[in-house]
Amino acid sequence: MPALQVRDFPDDLYEDLKKHAAREHRSIAQQTIKAVEDMLRREDASMRDANVYEFDSLAARQKRIEKRKALFAKTHELAKKLPKDMRPAAEVIREGREERSRQLCEVMGIPYTPDYPDEEAL
Repeated sequence: MPALQVRDFPDDLYEDLKKHAAREHRSIAQQTIKAVEDMLRREDASMRDANVYEFDSLAARQKRIEKRKALFAKTHELAKKLPKDMRPAAEVIREGREERSRQLCEVMGIPYTPDYPDEEAL
């Protein structure tokens, strides 16, 4: 772990840090790390908040909305070209997960039991 040395650290600030560390039952080094972590978290949070509350111009927002509408229209047109007998994606994903679970159980030497009942058993 890297070491940090601070030159010309003000005496009064060091005393305040020492008192705060004692109140928190930490060493001065631990308290310094905690203070730096807290400062960086607050800075990160304030940067995220600044981005959240920064609003676009009305024109930029409208442009983004139109782009999104065009993408949705294109998606709907592509969906119409899919084969009618195409299996639902959720079904394909479920089968893949079952196969992976079956293989893992086999490797670990435990019996495979699906998390949900077979449709045929219902």
